[in-house]
Parts: sequence; structure tokens; C-alpha cells
Amino acid sequence: MNTGTTTRRAHDLKTAIEHHLAGRLDDAQGLYQQLHAADPRDSEVLYLMGMLCCDLGLFEPACRFLEECLAIAGNFPDALNQLAEARTSLAEQLFAAQRYDEAERCLQAGLRAVPEHASSLRGLGRIALQRGDYAGAEIHLRAALARRRDDADALNWLGLAQLRLEAYSSAETSLREALQLQPDHNQARNNLGLSLFQQGELNGSLRVFEAALAQDPNYANARINLANTLRVLGQFARARSELEALLAQQPESAEALNNLGAVAQDQGDSPRALDCLTRALALAPDQPSIRWNLALSQLQTGQFAAGWRNFESRWEGCESLRGAYGLPKHKEWKGEVPWGKHLLLWAEQGFGDTLQFIRFAQDVARLGATVTVQVPAELARLVRGARGVHAVVLPHQDLPAYDFHCSLMSLPLRLGLSLNAADLHGDAPYLFAAPEKVARWQARLAKHAGFKVGLTWAGGLQSDSPTLAAIDRRRSVKLGEFAPLLAVPGCEFFSLQKGPAAGQLRGASTPIHDFSAEWVDFADTAAFIEALDLVITVDTANVHLAGALGAPTWLLNRYDSCWRWLLGRDDTPWYSSVRQFRQPKFGAWQAAIAAAAAALAEYASRRPALQAAHR
Repeated sequence: MNTGTTTRRAHDLKTAIEHHLAGRLDDAQGLYQQLHAADPRDSEVLYLMGMLCCDLGLFEPACRFLEECLAIAGNFPDALNQLAEARTSLAEQLFAAQRYDEAERCLQAGLRAVPEHASSLRGLGRIALQRGDYAGAEIHLRAALARRRDDADALNWLGLAQLRLEAYSSAETSLREALQLQPDHNQARNNLGLSLFQQGELNGSLRVFEAALAQDPNYANARINLANTLRVLGQFARARSELEALLAQQPESAEALNNLGAVAQDQGDSPRALDCLTRALALAPDQPSIRWNLALSQLQTGQFAAGWRNFESRWEGCESLRGAYGLPKHKEWKGEVPWGKHLLLWAEQGFGDTLQFIRFAQDVARLGATVTVQVPAELARLVRGARGVHAVVLPHQDLPAYDFHCSLMSLPLRLGLSLNAADLHGDAPYLFAAPEKVARWQARLAKHAGFKVGLTWAGGLQSDSPTLAAIDRRRSVKLGEFAPLLAVPGCEFFSLQKGPAAGQLRGASTPIHDFSAEWVDFADTAAFIEALDLVITVDTANVHLAGALGAPTWLLNRYDSCWRWLLGRDDTPWYSSVRQFRQPKFGAWQAAIAAAAAALAEYASRRPALQAAHR
């Protein structure tokens, strides 16, 4: 290159850079192109053309120019760093176009150019998050933040990954740090609300969601999360108002319709619930949580055929059951004739669910199957005596060879059962206490001359789920609220309560006999119940145990009742011996307990005849 050419190159390059720095990008581009045409191997020009393409948002050609530059110049640190940034920006465009595999390859190439490049690591974390690889996302995002901590977006995505990994305290820490760096980061604020919600800090999460909506009243996810928090707090009217307001703006929001349907069901407004959930499912037919909520509404309103079909969505739609289906899908029993086959039935949810649905083992056995049941140890002895059960296996034991398996709560669908007492075996006991144990308890309790009433006042659910914990609180009462019952003359009361709530016995004003320390499992409890005249209980496993035994049982039921107790009934097709006393409105235990106390006074006055009938 002669002196004149060199001088001209220097002049044109200086002018091009001045245009570039002043933002006159078209002028800069023209000069760069001339310089490149004059010497295609000029690495400095190639580098500057790559820089200019980045400024113009043309990241694919930027990468080409920078790669050519490095192929010629070799050791060019600025070009290496710019290439990594260009690949990161190109990956963001590919990510926005949902071309995740190409975006990932682009970012990996960026890391090869600059190992431990923070933006590339952050991008890989975001792609892993999008794909549901939350552990991988956490690894990449932590690595990115180790190199550049002041990245609010990366901290937000890390917090979201930790939410999905159920590391709620860690998520809270990450999201609070994101908000310290960028106080107006509303997505981080919404995610912070979710982390607080999952830790049971409901009032704190409420304030955070309200703050997110104050910043952006049109933030739909924050409004839905606010409504869900209000629902868990039992503030159904306000939750409904928030969702109705959102639907006025977004009438086709399947998520808002789903949540509104659940709130309407809590309020006892089944027509509105069914309407919302049916519309939501039409908008998002592949969304299992919608189908799950619809199933609960259908079952509660007696629509068993459709309800049991949609109930199968529970494995993905019910938060507490995700990941609980652990047996091979290809061996699931779908209702084929099982004559001569070995069928494994397995418990999937709580003790009460298992006690309720074990009744259907006899139906499968009548079809010619040999039935083995897998249940928790607390139920094993009792379930061994259930009609149709050939053998019992515990969860930690090896399973026997079997031809098919079926969850207990899928049996109504597989058997095609309808809503009547005959199909549900509601007219006859199907669990049985050991006669010799019953006789011993009858002899021991004979010295108690009064009408013998067993009491359960609280659920025993210990759950990390705020939703389930809230339901447990709503179905439970304090023992002191049983005062009208305990004041009924002619009665003697016996505790059937287990768990932490049993500690309330120490402060009881009326003596309540407690033999629970002598019970090892439900078989022992069953024998004790058979020695009583009546069981009064909130909605716990004991109502199912007593009902399955055919023992006279009164259920004190919350207003936002579980689906299985149907609507507007004081009886139940599930158990002919169970009578319901329902809250007339949300939280109104006093009225339900007063009604039960009045009935108990009448019942106890007829004690001799009732005792004779029960025995």
C-alpha cells in the first residue's frame, strides 16, 4: 500500500468514525463500505463494520464481519468481546422468534469466543427457564451474576427459576435484590409476591401485588395473583371483583375465567362457576388446571359422568398431585374386563380419600380380578378387611407382579358409576372393626353412663401449600367453639382428635375423655368408634372412617364445601349414616354448631332406643 493510499485510508477512516460517533450512521456505513471494497482484509474496518451493524440492530451480519476480522487479526480482544455481545443480541432476536435451539447455539458460540461471558450465560439461563429446565437455568444465571451482579433481569429470572424449584426463600432474596437495583422492575415485584405467597406470608404478598398494580393497573398477571391471594385469605367478594374487572378489559382471558370460576364455586355460585370454567376450557382446552377446576364444580353439582372424566386432569391440574403418578402409564386399567387378572389399586391422596374410595375394590373383584391395594401403614390393617381386597402392600414395599393398576380415585370413571347410593355402596358398611376389639372397648366404656359422643374439631393437614393450609383452617374449629355441644345434658364426650389440635383438650371447660394414645392406626380408631353412640366431626378422615363403618355420624361442614358433599343437602349418597350440618354462610360455625347441639339434645333424649338400634 503506497503512501497516498495510506493517507487516504486514514482520512476516510477518521471521517467514518466521526460520523459513527455522531450518530450519522448512513454516512459512516458508506465510508466503511468503500474502505472494505478497497481492502477486504482490513481487520480494523471489518471490526468497525461489525460495530456499526450492532448499532443498526443487524446482528447476523455483525457476527459475520467480526468473525472475518478475527480470522485475519487473530488476537483482537475488543473484536472478541464485541462478537460475544453481537451473538448475545442475535440470540435475543432468535429467542423472541421462539427459535430457541438456534439461540442456544448462538450463545454457546459466544462463550467459545469469550469464556464466562456474562450476557451469554444469562441468555442460556433464560432459554433453560423457557424450556422448563429450572435447575439448569439456576446454574447459568448464578454464573452470569457471579461476573456481573448488577443485572436486575438476571436476578429476576434467577428468582423465577428458584420459584419453580420451590426454593421460595432463595427466590425472595434474588427478587428483592433485583428490586433494589431497579425499583420499577414490576415483573420482579410480581414474582416477589409469588415467593411470599408460597411461604405463607399472605398479607405480605397481598401488599406486593397491590404495589405492582399501583405501578401498572393493566398488569393482568399481578391482578390474577392478587385475586388468588384474596381467595386463599377468604376474601371471596373482593377476589371476584378483581377478576370481574380484569375480564371487563380482557373477556377472552382463560386464566381470569378459570380463577373466577374457582372463586364463584367457593361462594356457592355453581351456575357462574360452571359457565366461567366451560368458557375457559373452550379458550384453552389443553390447560389442565381449568379442566381440574371444572371437574370439581361438575362433581359438586352431581354431574358425575363429565366430572369423573375431567377429574383425570388432576395429575397435572392439581398443584399437590403433580409428579405423584409414579406407575407405568401403559399398564393403567381403563375399564377392560379384568377377569382372571391381578389388579393393583393404589392410594393417591389423603387418608379420607382412601377410606372413601376403597369401597370400589369390591366392584373390581366382582368383575373377576384379584385385588391388591397399596395404602399407607396407618390404613393397612383396616383395609385388609375391606370387601374385595385380596392383599395389602405398603408404599415402601416391593410391588407384587400385576397385570393392571389403577388409582383408587379413578375407579368411579373406570366403573362408569352414577350418583346414587346403590352405585356408591352408600347404604351398607364396607369397612369393619375387629369384633374382639369392639367388645373390649364396649366393656371399658360401659362405666360411662351418658350418651357417648366422639368429637373431631380440626383437620390435621400439615402442608406447605398455602391453598391447602387455608382450606384446612376453614374446615377446622377451635374446641372452645364446641361449647354448645358440650353443654348438652346426658352426654359424655370422647376425643377422636389427633395431631396438634388435640392439645386444646388441656384447656377444655367440659371433661372430654381421651383414649387416643392407645390407638396405633385406623383399625384401632375404628374399634373405638364402634363403641360410641355418635360421631360429630368436621370434614376430616374420621367422617369417612365412621361413615364406612356405618356408624351414626354428623358432619359439621364449611360453607365452601368439598365437592364430595354436593350442594344443598343434609344427607349424602356416599354414607347413609352421615348427616350434614352446614354453615349457612362463609365462616358461620356458630349457626352450624347450634343446630347440631339442638339435634344432639333431642338425640340424647332418645338414647336407649338409639343404643339398642346401633347395637
